[in-house]
Amino acid sequence: MLLQGLQNILDQGLIKSTDDLYDLTDNYTDRWLSSARAFLEQSSGRTRGLNSHLYSSDKADDLTDTTPQDINILVTSGSLIPSLVKCMLFRLDDLIMHQNVYSSWEVGKLQCFSYVKERFSGPNVQFCVIGDGWEECEAAHTMRWPFVQVDFQPGSFHRFPGLTLKTVSHYIAVVYEVSDAESDKH
Repeated sequence: MLLQGLQNILDQGLIKSTDDLYDLTDNYTDRWLSSARAFLEQSSGRTRGLNSHLYSSDKADDLTDTTPQDINILVTSGSLIPSLVKCMLFRLDDLIMHQNVYSSWEVGKLQCFSYVKERFSGPNVQFCVIGDGWEECEAAHTMRWPFVQVDFQPGSFHRFPGLTLKTVSHYIAVVYEVSDAESDKH
């Protein structure tokens, strides 16, 4: 159970109901929730990270340290508060920090991507967009960032669950002109 902080508010019966609902939803969606979590764990370096690293120290905006760090950022077309709650209920709140959730509800994906680039820009920073919509595809293209389209249809090439770090690394290698050997090191 990963509902951090809610155990102080909810009783054990409600926590169990929430866990049961998560499991039912995960099973119904062909393990989409647990696959997304596993992918984010891998991409954030908890198991084996991507070749893209954000260099930072204790301060999120200080990009002078040389310690590699992958950061997961969510840009959603939904409103902010419900999106934060979804992160918590979908057990992603320890992988996507609240300060890294952006709502494009009023400003659009391109503007949110610009905010992200402004906040995290640095000499060794690489961005990669993973999504299923046309707006993030166009915004990624405008920003000159790789875009990996995920498809929820069974048997498709970019099926999620099923997206791998190796696939994402190849997209990054192409856009940022990194050799495949370099990209496979990470």
